[in-house]
Amino acid sequence: MSAVLEPAITDRLPSVSATQLVAGIQKVGRAVAAHGAVLITKHDQPAFVLMSVERYRELQRAAEPDLGALGGEFDAMLARMQGQGDVLAEAFAMAPEDLGQAAVKAAKPSRRKAA
Repeated sequence: MSAVLEPAITDRLPSVSATQLVAGIQKVGRAVAAHGAVLITKHDQPAFVLMSVERYRELQRAAEPDLGALGGEFDAMLARMQGQGDVLAEAFAMAPEDLGQAAVKAAKPSRRKAA
C-alpha cells in the first residue's frame, strides 16, 4: 500500500526510513522533539508520521467539533427559517399550477439587455 501525501507535508517534515527508525530511535526522537513530527518512509515512500504527544493532542482538539458554536449556528438558522413563515404559508396555500409557475419563474436567469 503506497501512501500519497500532499507535497507540502513531505517538504516540511524531516524524513526517516523504517530501518533508520529501528536503528536510531533516540536520534528520531530528537528530530520529533525539534520539529513536532517526522515522516517515516518505507521503500522511499511516505508510510507513517511519528509525532509528539503534544502535537497529537493539538490535532485531536482541532478535530473535535465545538458544540457550542454549532448550537449557535443552528439557532440562528432556525430563527431565519422561522422568520420566513409568511412566505412559506403563502407557498403552501398556492394552487399546484401557480406554485409550478412561480418555481419556473424563480429558476430562470434574469435577462438584461446589454447597454
